[in-house]
Amino acid sequence: MLDLDPAVLSELTAQMMALPRTDGAVVEPTDAEVADAALRLMRLLERPASVPVLHAQLVRELHYWLLAGRHGAAIRRLAGPDGHAQRVARAVTLLRAEFAQALPVERLAASAGMSPSSFHHHFRAATSLSPLQFQKHLRLIEARRLMMSDGVSASSAAFAVGYESVSQFTREYGRMFGLPPMKDAEAMGQRTRAPG
Repeated sequence: MLDLDPAVLSELTAQMMALPRTDGAVVEPTDAEVADAALRLMRLLERPASVPVLHAQLVRELHYWLLAGRHGAAIRRLAGPDGHAQRVARAVTLLRAEFAQALPVERLAASAGMSPSSFHHHFRAATSLSPLQFQKHLRLIEARRLMMSDGVSASSAAFAVGYESVSQFTREYGRMFGLPPMKDAEAMGQRTRAPG
């Protein structure tokens, strides 16, 4: 996951000319330039000594290709000083920091400076998910990371990310990742051990 930097977005937006116009973000294949820059950024993990030298410019390049690509108009709105996207981003920051806690929509709306109904509408427009679905995704992604990276059991991961019911966690995990937690962990282990 890479956090987009609003300052870099603003700076690049000011420098770029004749950007393509789009009405909003939709789910589409990644632009080749974005995928290439992201891959080169991830490959820095294999060469830690190069991170201090190359990381910042690769992140900047990735920002550029995102702005120049098909979702540029939607991403440029993130750079606005107090637009709906920036306000939703404040709520996303809160969700990411406290995803394991119960977060009432009123608290999230207040963090965004919106009424609950306006917040719900703008949150879904920005993320294509409701706040509850977004929080669920964050929980499941973190639970998967705990299981894969730290070897935590499925039930321990479920409780660590805020689930009160292991069966509910197992159902939702299977819907999101295509396999129940233990089978997914086994499959991931086999993929990492396979010669490649």
